[in-house]
Amino acid sequence: MWLKKVFLIFATLFYCFSLVDGFHEGERAALMSFKSLLTDPSNRLSSWKGENCCNWKGIKCSSSGRVAVVNLRNPHPDEVMINVNKEVVSNSNNAFDFALKGTISPLLFTLDHIQYLDLSFNDFMLSKIPVEISNLTKLTYLNLSNSMFQDSITTQFSNLTSLRSLDLSCANLVPDLSSITVSLTLPPKLDSGSLLSFISYGYLSSPNLRWLEGLRRLRYLVLTGVDLSKSSESFHWDTPISSLSNLMSLQLSNCNISGRIPTAQLLNLTSLSTLEMSSNFLASSIPDILSNLTTLSALYFSGNDLDGQIPYFPQLEKLSVSSNPAMTIDLVSMFSVPWSKLTYLDISFTQVGGTVPASLSNSTSLTIFLADGCSIQGSIPSSITKLKKLRILMLNENNITGQLPVSMSSLISLQYLSLFQNRLQGNIPISICQIPSLEYLNLNWNDLTGRLPSCILQLPKLSYLYVQKNNLNGNMPMSLFQKSRLDQISFGVSGLSVEIDDQDQSFVQTFQPEMLEFTSCNVRGKIPKFFSNLTSLVILILANNSLSGAIPYWLFNLPALSVLDLSMNNFKGVIPPTIQLKSSPYPTIISLAGNNLQGSIPSKFENVNVIDFSLNNLVGSIPTQIGEVHGIRSISLSGNKIHGPIPESLCQAANVLQVLDLSSNSLSGTIRRNLSNFKSLIYLNLGENKLTGSVPKELERVTSLRYLDLNGNEFEGSFPTVIQKFKDLEMLNLAGNRFEGRIPKFIGDLHHLRILMLASNSFNESIPEGLMMLENLQYIGLSRNNLSGPLPENLDGLKMMTKTQNQTTIFGYFYSLKFTGAQLEIVTKRQTQFLVSVCSYNTGFDVSSNALTGKIPEKIGLLNGIPFLNLSHNNLTGLIPKTIGEMISLESLDLSYNQLTGEITVTLTLLNFLAYLNLSYNNLSGRIPTNPQFDTLYQDGTAYVGNKYLCGTPDGMNCSNNYRPSTNETTENRYGQENVLFVLVIFSGFVTGISGVFLLLYLIDDNWRSRYWRAVDKIVSKIVNCKL
Repeated sequence: MWLKKVFLIFATLFYCFSLVDGFHEGERAALMSFKSLLTDPSNRLSSWKGENCCNWKGIKCSSSGRVAVVNLRNPHPDEVMINVNKEVVSNSNNAFDFALKGTISPLLFTLDHIQYLDLSFNDFMLSKIPVEISNLTKLTYLNLSNSMFQDSITTQFSNLTSLRSLDLSCANLVPDLSSITVSLTLPPKLDSGSLLSFISYGYLSSPNLRWLEGLRRLRYLVLTGVDLSKSSESFHWDTPISSLSNLMSLQLSNCNISGRIPTAQLLNLTSLSTLEMSSNFLASSIPDILSNLTTLSALYFSGNDLDGQIPYFPQLEKLSVSSNPAMTIDLVSMFSVPWSKLTYLDISFTQVGGTVPASLSNSTSLTIFLADGCSIQGSIPSSITKLKKLRILMLNENNITGQLPVSMSSLISLQYLSLFQNRLQGNIPISICQIPSLEYLNLNWNDLTGRLPSCILQLPKLSYLYVQKNNLNGNMPMSLFQKSRLDQISFGVSGLSVEIDDQDQSFVQTFQPEMLEFTSCNVRGKIPKFFSNLTSLVILILANNSLSGAIPYWLFNLPALSVLDLSMNNFKGVIPPTIQLKSSPYPTIISLAGNNLQGSIPSKFENVNVIDFSLNNLVGSIPTQIGEVHGIRSISLSGNKIHGPIPESLCQAANVLQVLDLSSNSLSGTIRRNLSNFKSLIYLNLGENKLTGSVPKELERVTSLRYLDLNGNEFEGSFPTVIQKFKDLEMLNLAGNRFEGRIPKFIGDLHHLRILMLASNSFNESIPEGLMMLENLQYIGLSRNNLSGPLPENLDGLKMMTKTQNQTTIFGYFYSLKFTGAQLEIVTKRQTQFLVSVCSYNTGFDVSSNALTGKIPEKIGLLNGIPFLNLSHNNLTGLIPKTIGEMISLESLDLSYNQLTGEITVTLTLLNFLAYLNLSYNNLSGRIPTNPQFDTLYQDGTAYVGNKYLCGTPDGMNCSNNYRPSTNETTENRYGQENVLFVLVIFSGFVTGISGVFLLLYLIDDNWRSRYWRAVDKIVSKIVNCKL
């Protein structure tokens, strides 16, 4: 560094002396000074040597020999993207970093004849913009964009009055996969917001825009990413812009501008052609008066809070208003007038709701039409095929029905057609095969039927073909794909069968796909040998097929492979000891779950983010090296025969693990205290092992945890207090352990809790009242404990259980392009059900096999969304509440082994979905209610045994009276009958007591004794049958 300082001083002196001598060697010295403070990893400045700097790369001189142009723009900026894990990753194949790095020498700004300066996409290490830049008064072009400056813009550029073009942007649009999510519903729904997002390259801000007032010659002004939040707080913040009367392009996207669109100031820009204000916080409608700007041809307002309609701009060529969810666009009205110049229209993620009008075809210049996520309904009009210039058509994530237009071949310029996640029906028209320009076809997630025209595979430019999740049929021989030039193929769950027609078919060199996705495509046999020649293959998914044999080792050595999913097949053999995947923008995945693989777990992984070896026959211990894998996000080893302790190395301090599933093995020992290093963990399943001890307090640092399953182990002690730190917890399963003591009150503070399983422990005392206030709770499992006291009275806080679930939401998590379901074991209808994916309708209330007392709460009827209720094996007393008849979703009801009395309420016959009923071993009396559906339940009487005063049961009373209550009885009659019964019982008791005094005198005589007992029998019989 001291050498650079000495050189800088020397260069400064040399520059001064060179001016005295009348030569231009000072410009050379200034450039060398500039070079001296930079690192140049790609040797872009290697030509900067020799005496004549005008010959150096990036330098141009005027006729007088003075430096006029310095163009050091990074020729190959690193292309990046945001992956599904919200990480910024490289998406380029650059072997070198071409960015110049360092700080800018002040001597660069002594080049006072310079007119053109471009330093964009370099890395100036968050340094400030040198104030000396104001010396370059002859500059007409200045580009410092995305060069990692950090500064506040005040007066640095005020003197540059000759500028025609100024670009100070410090943010750039990049592909963003993190917006792609899966709505966990049945059927699942793929959601994607904008697939482009801004990322910052430095940070620039400006407290006001007064520094623009002198730059009246500006034609192009780009401030994308410059923070103008403070500036836009001022009432007239945009006034300086109105003075730029020559401005042709104004780009203010991603500037944190709030308020309304600055209409008055924009109207002064009579030469304005392009206006970009996307990704701000503009909250207004688009003013109609902007149409007075007759030169305006491109308008970009996407990603704001705009509302209202789109005004008519007959002069527009490009219009983007996407991601303004409050905008309501009537396409029928919009295209009732001509948009003859419109070539680009993006209305994605706005509210359309209506249909695509036939009048759209009148916009004959349209080349790009984007309308994803707009709730568009109806069918695609056949007139759309009149758009001969249409190159890109995207109508994803709508409610489009009907069939694809038969005359698709008329779209002679079409390159990109994406209609995924609609409700399209019918066949794929064969006319698509007559669009030779087609490169991309996405028909995923529709209801298309029939066969896939094989001629589609022969389209000369088609590279991407997706028909996943449809209802197609027919066989697709693998040999057909080899004749295509497809880069990505996705046929998963489409109904198509992919046939390996020749295991030894020769390899076609031109077939080098990047992705093959054949989930549930009925693929049989072994993995074809020609796969070993697929050197460009990045993603290979063959899940849920009937593949067999050993997995060939060469498959793990494919040079570009990043995702390998062979789960749910019949593979045998062992997994190779080393698995190395290729880094890519996507999460790297190795999934071999659900096979018959044996042997030990591989000990070496490289570039692997997701490991899933669950449901195999793997043995041995967990290798210590698995915790040292850099960047690993998920480890699933459940359902094997693994033993030993959880290795300490698994819990490295620097890790990003989100999912750890070691359930259903034979692991022993305790939970490692350094498990608290998993700061990103959302899913932890250690259930069904042989773990002992207690839950360590250190685990409280894993505050992101949403799923915790420790069931079926030998943990002991009181309820783990560490759980109160997991504020986002949705699933808690501590069943089948040795926990004891009371259930703490803080359980009522876990407001996101959806599933609570504490069965088969030794918890005692009462059920916390706060538990019944958890609005999201859909399953309560407290059976087989020592709980006592009454059931809580206030059940109306259980909102999820008080409504029927129309939307069948799945409980689970998508992470790194992989789904982890929430597992739940429930006992209903006396059968144990194990749910791999829990849906919102899998609700229930099970507090059986405890020591609960008191009555069943009347508010139990509020839980009309639960399909099963189990209160059996307790000490509950009183009547069966009539409100149970309001639990219209009940399929299983078990109240057996209690001390319930009275009659079976007739309201039970209102439960139309009831398929299992158990009221056995109580003290119920009277007759069993009847209606046609209810009579089909247990005609053998097993649901009612153990109630000796209940009529019509195998071990009950034989009732001679044929009268039976029906559902047509009014409530008043039932209440009246109960009162009559009560009066008769009291009266009979009174008569019996008085008579006993008199009869006692005669008991000495045997005849009188016999008469007495006959009288008592008659009274009891009358009491029991008084309602019959």
